[in-house]
Formats: sequence, structure tokens, C-alpha cells
Amino acid sequence: MSARAYVGMAGWVFPDWRGTFYPPGLRQADELAHAATRVTSIEINASFYAAPSRASWVAWRNAVPDDFVFAVKAHRYTALVKRLVDPEPSVARFLDSGVRELGPKLGPLLWQLPPELGYDEAVVGRFLDALDGTELRHAVEARHPSFADDRFRAQAERHGVAVVRGDTANGWPVLDWPTADFAYARLHGDLDRHPHGYGPDGVAPWAAWTRTQLAAGRDAYVYCVTENKRHSPLDAVALLEALAG
Repeated sequence: MSARAYVGMAGWVFPDWRGTFYPPGLRQADELAHAATRVTSIEINASFYAAPSRASWVAWRNAVPDDFVFAVKAHRYTALVKRLVDPEPSVARFLDSGVRELGPKLGPLLWQLPPELGYDEAVVGRFLDALDGTELRHAVEARHPSFADDRFRAQAERHGVAVVRGDTANGWPVLDWPTADFAYARLHGDLDRHPHGYGPDGVAPWAAWTRTQLAAGRDAYVYCVTENKRHSPLDAVALLEALAG
């Protein structure tokens, strides 16, 4: 099977998208189904803060087409509270919380690390060990500069875990490393450079980046999580149009 691009935004419920991305009068209950006609993936962020019910996972799975895929942000407890220490219980608890109800529509799990959490080879190694054997794709968004370390790259590659390629002005490291059989990017859309969203010109380099991943046989997951969130879905649509072109 050839590599695919999965492009979308974080979440699908946002008042400013109504009347712009969503047609006027569309019921909120129908917004996910509509979004799934315009983008090819969505990153679920609600799971970062609380565990959705199993009924919610099933409803989301049933609302989208068969070829639609969700990325899921893993619960914050493992990274923010435990700081990746003793990760096995919290990783197992999250994986058993209902996320697998997405079935074949479950894409990568995103493990977002806090910006103040520095790189520790042993701690990261045990965390990555805890992800082994889950039969799921995992991506790590490292936001402390110390993660720009060849030891981290080697660990991620050994475990087949993707390192997130970010686009941000927050001083987070830019890690464009092919460490897995898929790639994952999050476009934060620095407001100084993209005050009104990325637009066609802004997404052009990301279309090129995505094509590079596909040409190398890697699926590419790209999410517009712009600082000015109102532009995120239209930026995702613009990126899909650039890829189609």
C-alpha cells in the first residue's frame, strides 16, 4: 500500500468555525461528519485533559468515513504529572480507557512533553520501552532544547517512534528526523509570520515536506494547530489542495 497524507486540525468544536468552515445552521452534532468531508484526519485533544467515555469513542468512529483517521493526544498524566517516570501503569491505563474503540480509524498517539522537561536518556528509554508491544503508532512532541540530541534520535528510531516536526516561534527544537515508518508534523503558525493563518503561500513548504515523506514511503500526519485557532481548518484545506495540485 502506498504512503498516505493525513491532514487536518486539532479538534472540531470551535465557535469561530461556524459560518466559515462550517455552513451556517449546521447542527453541532453534525460538525464532525462535515469536517470529515473536508479534511482527512483530526487530532483529538480532549483526551489530553480527561478520558472520553467509550460511547464517545464509538460515536466519533461512526461519524467519519472508512478511510478517515484520528490521531489522539495521550492523557497528560504520564508526561506532565509523572514526568515520564514509572510510565508503565499510566500508559496501560490510557490504552485501556477506550481509545481502541476507534478501531481501524485510530492513527498515532501523540505524547506531548512539557517545555520544561529536559532530556534524560534513561527516563526516555524506559518510557519508550513502555510503548513497545502496543501495536500502535506513537509520536513524541519534545519541546525542551535538550532533546536535540543524537541519543534521543537513536532511541526513537530503535523503537519506531516518530519525533514530531514542529513549526513554532516558541524556541522549541526543530527535529526533522525520519525515525519511524510515518512522519508527524504540528503547524503552530507563529502569529508574527502568519497573523491570518498560513494561507496558500504558507502551506507550500509543508506540502513539499509532506511529499518528501510520501516519496520515502512514510505516511505523513500533518495538523494545523495555529495560535490563532480560527484559521486552522482552512489552513488544513489549503494544504490538502496544495498536495492535490
